[in-house]
Amino acid sequence: MKILLATDFSENAQNAFRFAKELAKAHHGSLTLLFAYTPVFDFAAQLAEYIVAIEDQAKKEMEKMKKGAKKEGLKISYLIKQETASTAICSEAENKHDLVIVGSSGESKISQAFLGTTTTEVIKHCPKPVLCIPPEAQFKNMNTISLAMELNKEDITFLGQLITLTKDYKLPYKIIHIKEKEGITQEITFFELSAYLKDRFPELNIGYEEIAAQEVNKGLQKYAEQHPQTLLSMFTRHRTFFDYLFNKSHSAELALHTTVPLLVLKSKK
Repeated sequence: MKILLATDFSENAQNAFRFAKELAKAHHGSLTLLFAYTPVFDFAAQLAEYIVAIEDQAKKEMEKMKKGAKKEGLKISYLIKQETASTAICSEAENKHDLVIVGSSGESKISQAFLGTTTTEVIKHCPKPVLCIPPEAQFKNMNTISLAMELNKEDITFLGQLITLTKDYKLPYKIIHIKEKEGITQEITFFELSAYLKDRFPELNIGYEEIAAQEVNKGLQKYAEQHPQTLLSMFTRHRTFFDYLFNKSHSAELALHTTVPLLVLKSKK
């Protein structure tokens, strides 16, 4: 597996780096570090000096990270690009990597805690799965992989993507469904889903949980608070929750516990 890690050398980004190294080891894969920047000076002389200074400093930081990772037996490289971070990440990931990892800010609101401007744009536009790592999250502390899904046949087709991406972590899976209203008949039941997955993936440990909540985000908040050591995953086709995340007018409280990594899987459609 080829992993792309976006970094700005901040404390949160360094934590994401530690997390990314553990994932690369689990996958026996490679890791590429990416630092992107945009010049802030208007005058040519200042611009030239700025570019030299920032790229020299970035290279020093990258070499330090590369040296440490190689000592751990990892295959690692790095890139420095002069363009917006989201554009650089998406274009680099499109044909060359299997997973993108970004660090999150850990502020108090969901739009800041998980989805700063760069992360939001990457999740919206990157064609590859995106893993958001909050401050202090550690790979060794994860004890489950949770998937928020709707009980329909379309979502079943995407389960293979999650399992392919995470099976090397050797963790049990938990499929969760947020039930917003009573009396709504789902396309499939947990029993039918369980029978299908047991037949297709007999080696996996998969559990199921239904959560009653008035809103999807509230149900996920409740689940995340009760399972602080899970890796929560979901598909971008779930428009209700993602519209909530990306709507800058919302001033709601945390929708997810800030210590829970969020894996965003991409619909092929």
